[in-house]
Amino acid sequence: MAKLMKLIDSPIKRKIILLALFSALIPLLVIGPFTFIYFNKVIENKVSTTINNFLNIVDWNINAFGSNVENLSNGIFLSNEIHAYLTHKNIDPMLYRLETSSLENLNNITVVNNPYIIAIYVGNDNHGFLKINRGERNLTNNIYQTIKKSNIYERLLNSQWQGEWLNGSNLELVKESNHSLLYGRNIRDLGTKEHVGVVLIVLDQSYFENMFKNSNPPGDILVLDGDKILFDSSNKRFSSSQVAKIIQGRGKSGTIKKEINGTNYFFNYHTNKKTNWDVVSIIPYKNIVHEVNQLRLITITLLVIALIVSLIIALFITRRITNQLSLLRMVTEKMEKRETVLGIHFNNEDELGEIGNRIVHLYNWNNELTKRLYKSQIKEKEAELLALQSHINPHFLYNTLNTIFWMAEKLKAKQISKIAINLSKIFKLTLNDGNHITSVKNEMEQVKSYLDIQNIRFDHKIDYTFTIDPEIMEERIIKLLLQPIVENSVYHGLEHQESGIIMIEGKKQDDGLLFKILDTGNGFNMNEVDISNKGYALKNINERLKLYYGKEYGLKIESEIGKGTTVYLKIGLKNDGILHDNN
Repeated sequence: MAKLMKLIDSPIKRKIILLALFSALIPLLVIGPFTFIYFNKVIENKVSTTINNFLNIVDWNINAFGSNVENLSNGIFLSNEIHAYLTHKNIDPMLYRLETSSLENLNNITVVNNPYIIAIYVGNDNHGFLKINRGERNLTNNIYQTIKKSNIYERLLNSQWQGEWLNGSNLELVKESNHSLLYGRNIRDLGTKEHVGVVLIVLDQSYFENMFKNSNPPGDILVLDGDKILFDSSNKRFSSSQVAKIIQGRGKSGTIKKEINGTNYFFNYHTNKKTNWDVVSIIPYKNIVHEVNQLRLITITLLVIALIVSLIIALFITRRITNQLSLLRMVTEKMEKRETVLGIHFNNEDELGEIGNRIVHLYNWNNELTKRLYKSQIKEKEAELLALQSHINPHFLYNTLNTIFWMAEKLKAKQISKIAINLSKIFKLTLNDGNHITSVKNEMEQVKSYLDIQNIRFDHKIDYTFTIDPEIMEERIIKLLLQPIVENSVYHGLEHQESGIIMIEGKKQDDGLLFKILDTGNGFNMNEVDISNKGYALKNINERLKLYYGKEYGLKIESEIGKGTTVYLKIGLKNDGILHDNN
């Protein structure tokens, strides 16, 4: 509510600008997010449909691949030569003829039509052979015994009439093949169903690379056999356990959005019914919404352009509407600072211009009357000083003091002569040839002469120090400002003490002079004494400063019982347009 009230109370110009900005911004802020969300869903569905179609094609290729391997195993399973070879128990020429016949049979079905087959093993406890299509055999003897010790043998024996896709990562029949894809089958006697031997088909995983080479798959493709990766186009960015855990227990196909290592990915997966392999497509989510991000960037750019155009138009219209109001506000600010309002004219074509011109006229008239009042008040104060000075004949005073000085010198009364000469200086500087303006240097000499006289009176119990910035010594100020304050410090603070200190500091500050007069006298309780009425001299100085220089100048007093008193005297460097009349 407070923010709303602040907006309502804002200037008219701001309201018009905000109206223009909100008119352009609110529709975009409302429509934009819903549009982005809608486009996100459309792009996600489009990508998901494309990937599903691709996975269906992959599924068909895997079915074809699986069917070819199964048909090959069926040919081996039903081969009379292979059955005869496995069931022949004697080692004689007949065994070698059967082995040769079996190998020729395998050559006919593997070399030309099935280049992805690396090797085929057929054997049992008695004998067996390893048919190599590519590479070099890794095992030479006791291959069947090695198979029996592997993790796939139990599955081979317990398999039904069909074959099994096996994970043979710990069974390497061919050197440097680094294969892990095997298809195995338990060869049985068709009549007795008894175990005759086994067949293992070693398959080259490059089949999958050839499958995806020209298909331009979307994202990274993984083919999993359980938690074992058969094919990975992602350069092992994803572990098999990670992917298997994500798709586990989610049905035969689907789409999942998941975060991995701080990055969101879009998972599409499909399980092949024949092999039970999972084909997974993994696409970074940012790639999917790339088009949406481009649209968002274009929209934001258009939004910024619209806001800039709206702001320019709003500023143009606002300037025409509020030009007179801005001018009036500038006038009121000048009036508040008591500045002279000159050279400002309102357009009289509307009522606001007429009011503005009338205000300027009344203010200038009132300002002129105020200046005249200040002049009269200053003249009144100066008249009081002149009335005091008129009672003293300067020539008589100087001659008398001069006589006292020479008489004291003749009698070698140094103290009396010093008092006479300092008193002569004080009166000379006070009268100042009838001029109310003096210099900082003269004021300090007057104070020094006064303190020298008081030290003669009080046996030098007053220590004084002056710290005055040299560059202000010739500055012109109204006279009798510092000496009355120092006299007040002596009379009220130090006269009844055994000793005391007076320190005077002076420097230029901003557009004026600042003097600090500090004494170590008795001090007083500022809560119990009305400072504005504390002494005619101080009150007179304060009023003269404010009348001559302005309200921001004058006296400030700080005091504490037992610690002394400090007076701050702020004097202007110019009279703020109030001209003094000496006549």
